[in-house]
Amino acid sequence: MTLTRARADYDWGLWTLAFVLSVFGLFVLGSAAPSLAYVLRQGLWLGFGIMAATALQFLDKATLYRLAFWLYLLSLLLLAAVLVLGREVNGARAWFELGPLRFQPSEFAKLALIPVLARVLEGRSLDRLAGYVVPLLVALPPIALTVVEPDLGGAAVMAALAAGMFFARGLPWRHLVASALVFLALVPTVVWPHLRPHQKERILTVLNPTRDPLGSGFQVLQSMIAVGSGGVLGKGYGQGTQTQLGFVPFRHTDFIFTVVAEEMGLVGGLGLLFAYALLFWRFLVLAVDLPYLADRLAVAGVFAWIAFQVLINIGVTLGVAPVTGITLPFVSYGGTSLVTLWLGVGLVQLLYRDRLQRVL
Repeated sequence: MTLTRARADYDWGLWTLAFVLSVFGLFVLGSAAPSLAYVLRQGLWLGFGIMAATALQFLDKATLYRLAFWLYLLSLLLLAAVLVLGREVNGARAWFELGPLRFQPSEFAKLALIPVLARVLEGRSLDRLAGYVVPLLVALPPIALTVVEPDLGGAAVMAALAAGMFFARGLPWRHLVASALVFLALVPTVVWPHLRPHQKERILTVLNPTRDPLGSGFQVLQSMIAVGSGGVLGKGYGQGTQTQLGFVPFRHTDFIFTVVAEEMGLVGGLGLLFAYALLFWRFLVLAVDLPYLADRLAVAGVFAWIAFQVLINIGVTLGVAPVTGITLPFVSYGGTSLVTLWLGVGLVQLLYRDRLQRVL
């Protein structure tokens, strides 16, 4: 299939849903952000993200897969460099700062990992343990470098998208059960002893938010109060007491769903979840129509990436997941995140457009 013929095969529903979510994010930021400058910057990043996703369409699928390995290596280089040259924010050295611009390489690494891992998994069977060696050698380096920053939230997202791709490849149930048992064994013996005190505190807070209501449990409790006080229809745009009076920190990033629930109520929260459900449905519909395995695995990676972030971010605001710094896709403030998410949508569009093109 040539590029010219394939351009008619875009799924405009996917573009539209991503755009609606992004514009809704700007609307919520108008209430949640500390100043109008945040909204304007996010709007500029939205424009840049749409242009980047559009520019991606000038490639064909074969060129994309050829470039993918080099982009993956570049992402590893950036993840290593940020440990030395990066700026520390909230205890993690995860950002490059160039004047007024800040860039988080772990966001780019999420996207760069997907097409490379898709091609690697395509050529391997997971029926035997030997089939996992090369895929794990591809997936683990960016995850490990992100853990070192330390950005456990970003590492968890990368692990989730990789796990989603393994599962889509046809992970045998016996391996899935064995992996779960190994994970359960490693958590108390290896993972827990090496967590920092504040990380342990976040996990304990999920089990009992009232154990330290003025300390580690404060933001989660305030978020739960705000969500509950929104009722069915909410308190009105810009009228949320818990969020507007500063009881809920990071309300324009990690806790932006709290603003939605308090000011727009159950109706607003369910409406946002419905928009995400439609987005995920489009991913599934497009994936079914892709004839080649690598393309389906790449779409599964984007799906798992966005779905996991939605699940954890909203879980944090409801007090059922530990605070991890994971943002709400397309809605939370963050330029690197927004641009990378749009590139993820652009990647899916490109694969769908060139779905009949065979790449050797």
